[in-house]
Amino acid sequence: MQFLRKHPARVYALAVSVLGLLVAYGVKVPETPILGVVTAVLALISGELVQRTEDAKTSEALSAPVDGHADLVGE
Repeated sequence: MQFLRKHPARVYALAVSVLGLLVAYGVKVPETPILGVVTAVLALISGELVQRTEDAKTSEALSAPVDGHADLVGE
């Protein structure tokens, strides 16, 4: 679970790639619509998780102090 929280984009890319390979190699999936629904749900959930994680990283980076910038105040 820690890996998923730390690297959601990698997990998302792996899952989507595996689904694509299943279709490409002709693995028998009960119904084509099932694969479409699974892909859509995965994209919605994982996409949201990736977006939130990346937004949190950006917010953290913007609020972190940078050495040397304290000397530039007032210039």
